[in-house]
Amino acid sequence: MSKRQAIIPKGWEIFEHLTFAPAVRRGNMLYISGTDATEIDLQTGKLVIRGDIVQQYRTIYQKMKMILDAAGATFDDVVWTCDYIKTKEGYKGTTAVRREFFGSSFPASTGIVVQDLLSKDALVEMDAVAMLDG
Repeated sequence: MSKRQAIIPKGWEIFEHLTFAPAVRRGNMLYISGTDATEIDLQTGKLVIRGDIVQQYRTIYQKMKMILDAAGATFDDVVWTCDYIKTKEGYKGTTAVRREFFGSSFPASTGIVVQDLLSKDALVEMDAVAMLDG
C-alpha cells in the first residue's frame, strides 16, 4: 500500500514547518485541507483576507488550482467539496465562480453554515477530495 505524500505547491514552503499540509495524496486519492482566502499583502507582508463571499470563493479556487497542479490533477478530478460558510448573503453569486473552475461538470458538494472560522475575516473555508488516475 502506498504511503501518504504531502502536496505542497511551489512557493508554499512555509507548510514544511507547519503541522499540516495543504493536501495529502495516498494512492489515487487527494485530500485538500480546509482552504480559505488568506493572501499575503505585498505592501505589508501580512496575511489578509479581502472581499465578499464571491471574491473569497474565487481566491480559494485559485489556491485549490495551485494545489491540484502540484498533484498533477485538475478540477475534473475533484469528486467532493465541503463549504463552511459564515453567511448566506451573496452565496448565490458563488455559482458563477464554480462554473469558472468546474465548467458544467460539478462534484458532489456539502454546504454548512457555521458561526465562526479560524481566520476572523474569512466568510468561507473549503476542503475537497479528488480521485486521480494511477
